[in-house]
Formats: sequence, C-alpha cells, structure tokens
Amino acid sequence: MAEAEYTTTARLPIETIWAFVEDMDHWARFVTGYQSHEKKSQTESLWTLKGDVGVLQRRLVFQVEITEWSPGKRAGFRLKGVNEPMSGEGVFTLEPAGGGLPVPVAPPKAGAIQRFFEALVRGVLRLLGRAPRREPVQLAGGAGTQVSFRLRLDPGGPMAPMINAMIKPLMLPAAESLANQILAHLEAQPREGQQGAAR
Repeated sequence: MAEAEYTTTARLPIETIWAFVEDMDHWARFVTGYQSHEKKSQTESLWTLKGDVGVLQRRLVFQVEITEWSPGKRAGFRLKGVNEPMSGEGVFTLEPAGGGLPVPVAPPKAGAIQRFFEALVRGVLRLLGRAPRREPVQLAGGAGTQVSFRLRLDPGGPMAPMINAMIKPLMLPAAESLANQILAHLEAQPREGQQGAAR
C-alpha cells in the first residue's frame, strides 16, 4: 500500500476553490501523467494516465467512482484499475483556515532512500513545469482555506511488492503537485473584487 496526504493553505475562499474542483474538466490536466478522462455518469468516470516508474512505462486506466460528495467541504472517491490490478481511494477536503501558518500534516516516517526519491521526483516535476512553487501563505483574521488531498493506492498481482516500492516515493510529490497547480491556477485568476478595484 502506498499513500500520501498533503495539506496547504490558500488566500482564496472555499467557494472559489470548490466551484473549480467540483467539475473535473477544470483540473484533470493537473494530475501527474494525465492523458484523458471520460465521464460515464455523475458519479463515475474513466481516467487514462501514463505511468512512468523507473524504467517501466505503462498506460494505466482507472475506473473512478465518487463515494462521498459534501459540496464545499469534501469529495471522496474510489479507484479501480481496468488494465492493471490496482485499487485505491482518495479524499479532497476544504476547511476554513485559522489565522497564522498552516500546520503541516506529518507524513508517515519515510526512510532516507524514500525521502531522496521524493525530492528527486519533486525536482523533475518542477523542471517539467508540473509543480509550481507555492509558499505557505500567512492568513490574517482566519480568512482563507485549508486544502487537503489524501490518496492511497494498492497494487495487486505477483508484482505488487515491487510496484508498491516503486510508487511510494511518487505519491507525496504527485499530491503536492496536484494541489499546488490547482491553487496556483486559481490564485493567478483575477477575482471580481480585484477587477472592480483595478478599473
């Protein structure tokens, strides 16, 4: 089992972030390895990703089912591999941010080798332009949103232990990249109040 959780803060209100993430067409392109997605219904979709793990390159197709939907708060989903024996789940959570800097979620203890590979993956994502740098924001008066993204993948089949070892270092950088790209995109957009003030 490989899992990661990433939490950050944004100056944006919850409503702005939710309005963007509630439609996967807006943010799907920010998922690491994204190739395409197809909506089957309000709760089901089919995602195609290109997985590069070491020397292995695989086209991965996942059936994604929304399992929890709390508008403005939380969206949970389950993954099932269509062409590979893999399953998983994840959750995206939005909460009002308190004043001050965010309290980072401590990831499970990783060994030196895993930390090295996580740093390497982050560097490669930045070089490819897939991981914009976002410094944690200091929020005054409790304004803003705490954004959390958690993902767990369980490889199956006879190669599961090897695949699990290979994807573990990729999980946290991929979660960071997704959250930070969504927020960087939204933070770059002019907001209604700012447009009026600029005129």
